[in-house]
Amino acid sequence: MKALGALCLGAALTLGCGGTATPRPAKPATAEAPPLHDGPLTDYVPSAGLRWLVVGRPKEVASDAELAKAIELILPKSRRGAFSKSSGVELDTLDAGLIAGFDHATLYVADARASSTLAEERFAARLIAGTRVAKPHPRIHRLSGVVGQTPETLVRIDERLIAVSVGSALPARIVELYARQKLTKSPPALKGSALSSLPIRELESAPMRFYAPGPFTGDWTRGAGGLFATATAVGVAVRPVAGGKLSAVIVIAGGFASDGPDAATRFGKAWEDLTQSGLGKLLGLDRAPPPSIVATPDSIRLAVEVDAMPLAQGLRAAVMAEVWEILDLSPPTEKGTDLP
Repeated sequence: MKALGALCLGAALTLGCGGTATPRPAKPATAEAPPLHDGPLTDYVPSAGLRWLVVGRPKEVASDAELAKAIELILPKSRRGAFSKSSGVELDTLDAGLIAGFDHATLYVADARASSTLAEERFAARLIAGTRVAKPHPRIHRLSGVVGQTPETLVRIDERLIAVSVGSALPARIVELYARQKLTKSPPALKGSALSSLPIRELESAPMRFYAPGPFTGDWTRGAGGLFATATAVGVAVRPVAGGKLSAVIVIAGGFASDGPDAATRFGKAWEDLTQSGLGKLLGLDRAPPPSIVATPDSIRLAVEVDAMPLAQGLRAAVMAEVWEILDLSPPTEKGTDLP
């Protein structure tokens, strides 16, 4: 359910959270300021230890009027405003953002080409103990301390991004090292051995994405009719289409040559079981048309269209508390004025 909450938040932050940012030429090297890496936000996320990754382009999603109505159910304007006031990050105008889950930390990265100083100021104001400040490069600022009882670390790269690691400081420090081009032998998230097995270029064209690298263990191995047991990675791409609908593509990468047509059959049966489950009906998946499923020796792909509004209503009911927790805001009560 935690991953579902993160995916829900990712869909919302892709109104409220990277995405594919247009690379900019590196500044000429000088003795004082070596050039920094400037690529998509996913270039700054380590593949080592990554459990899941949600990426999105909020402004692009917000431009779809029907989808914006659905997202309002999950993240009402008043709550987005509260988050912006607290964090200094304006979700409604965010070009790109991501959330990455690790065993001992959650990493948030947002495009901040225009300005990120306000986010740093708001972060500093929340620190209550152990404040440490560092500037390892003329364009890099690092600030760490304790918020409540949790250690948090912020890394700001002028004219590029702002990253906050909640829990372990390691993911934020790795963002800094990738920016300084110090980890050339350590592949970032989408170039690691697991997620690189997915059709990355195809998935990246969607404004909302979810990734999970394998190998999968525990309850995960029973997912998708047992296909996760041998999967190397899972990717989900979601994009708005006409009529208030969402087009979703789910790709499971792995070695399925020995399964033959049975792999597609098992995936189709798993999808049908999900649509008829309590959660599936809550999300309105039981009303979706039959999906298209294509299996190859290296992957299985399911494509389906679902209604955005019932999905948003179900997500609000299923994982709303986790959304507020991820955003570090107090959950609204049933009598609150935030929920319609």
